[in-house]
Amino acid sequence: MGQTKKITIFVMDMDSSEDFDRVEAWLEKWKSLVIIDDYSSGGWEHYWDVEAPVEAIIEIPKQWLCSSVWATPEIFIKP
Repeated sequence: MGQTKKITIFVMDMDSSEDFDRVEAWLEKWKSLVIIDDYSSGGWEHYWDVEAPVEAIIEIPKQWLCSSVWATPEIFIKP
């Protein structure tokens, strides 16, 4: 396995579950190499904190990525 990175994925499925279904397919494809640290759903809103190999992350559309304490702690945690 190559270098890993922490990312947060966020998608909505209010009008269509297409993005949610695509995230689920991505997770299934990479399941042996992806660590899901947290998953949350507010109904239509879904986010996953994951650690994954860079080669897997390259497949994630940029619009799914968001800032979070998990993925970008430098933004949220001040010394």
